[in-house]
Amino acid sequence: MMTTIPLTNSNSLLILDKNLPLNQIALIKGLPSVVLLTAWKQLEQLNIQRIELLIVELINVGCKYFVCAGKHSETLHDFIDDIILDISLNVQIENSINIMTTWHDTDTNDEVADFFLHSTNVSDSLLVAFLDKESPEDNELKKTILELLKSRGHNTGFPPT
Repeated sequence: MMTTIPLTNSNSLLILDKNLPLNQIALIKGLPSVVLLTAWKQLEQLNIQRIELLIVELINVGCKYFVCAGKHSETLHDFIDDIILDISLNVQIENSINIMTTWHDTDTNDEVADFFLHSTNVSDSLLVAFLDKESPEDNELKKTILELLKSRGHNTGFPPT
């Protein structure tokens, strides 16, 4: 699952499989500025070590905003905040204190898609949605994101649903 869609303000949206090998992140053309991650299950049921490595890698390449969606997104948000705090105290990556996180545990897919695409809009940035192609919830969220883009006149490269 890899989809790249040009957006306004010289932005692009990249939809990647959440299970992409971590070493592939460095190969992404452009640095992810805004990332969407989902947590439909409790964090304990997910691969926490992999999530932590993903977050650290994204921070290392310059990610400045993490949007967490799903029923357990507040826990994921707190987990990311703890990683950011640890990095800022121990590794002291420049400007790590300026990284933002939000959670959207009760928002509809329409609200999450709109927030991710428009409320985090930074000029010349890459928005990356890490979605699990095996997850029905992630597939519905991807569909909503693509439908929102189509309704705003973006060519998503996908046939109408």
